[in-house]
Amino acid sequence: MIIWISSYPKSGSTWVRLFLEKYLKNIEHNFHMSGFPDFTQFKNLNIDYNKFENIIENWSNLQSKQNLNSKYNILKTHNALCTIGRFKFTDKSNTLGGIYLVRDPRDILVSYASHLGLSHAETLKIMMDPHASEMKLHKKKLFKVSIMGRWSDHYNSWKSRIGNEFIYIKYEDLIINPNKEFKKILEYLKKLCNIKINEAGFLSSIEDTKFEKLKKNEELYGFDQATGNAPFFRKGIVGDWKNNVDKKILDELENTFKHEMKEIGYL
Repeated sequence: MIIWISSYPKSGSTWVRLFLEKYLKNIEHNFHMSGFPDFTQFKNLNIDYNKFENIIENWSNLQSKQNLNSKYNILKTHNALCTIGRFKFTDKSNTLGGIYLVRDPRDILVSYASHLGLSHAETLKIMMDPHASEMKLHKKKLFKVSIMGRWSDHYNSWKSRIGNEFIYIKYEDLIINPNKEFKKILEYLKKLCNIKINEAGFLSSIEDTKFEKLKKNEELYGFDQATGNAPFFRKGIVGDWKNNVDKKILDELENTFKHEMKEIGYL
């Protein structure tokens, strides 16, 4: 069954994935971890990914196939928890639970703009676009692989969740107290699928996935999710928007996402 790591881009899901990969590698052996969807999955099911509608029509097939191969699948996605036509992104037959990462959209704006190589104004248009999609580069060509919608759409879709077995983590809390928040994630996985919690393994995994270490490793060896516009691991701080974003753009963002930002505690 699938346990999702889901977020709008630049909200900490890669950090959580890397921590869990490190921790589970030496502790548990019933887990498969990957992104969803990925091009290997398309190939295995002979899906023509040139057309995004082919991916949508096979969301369930892709997930069912993965669940046949592994007892537990931790899959990272930026897809909204949506339904397009008669096709649901996922359902209880494939999904056991999930971890949703949420981040102040003002900081997402700064980080995502750097990642995409766009201006803040151009990036805000993406964050406000109900049809905004995630693009991935494969064989030197960009393909649409996920539909995200507006930042608020994405948050609200996953907030509605599938069942009770779901947790939410604020990026800001991960920055302030990573030990507490990552332990919360492990306790959640223990409840969900009875993983062991090993203190030495936990502390080692925290140390190995500190932001400064991830950034240094990217400088030395590169990182496969970097776009070439800027380092993937850029600053990893809270409140970077305060000195970087024009007030007119901030006002538009805050007015657009005011309800959700107040609900989460960002306003």
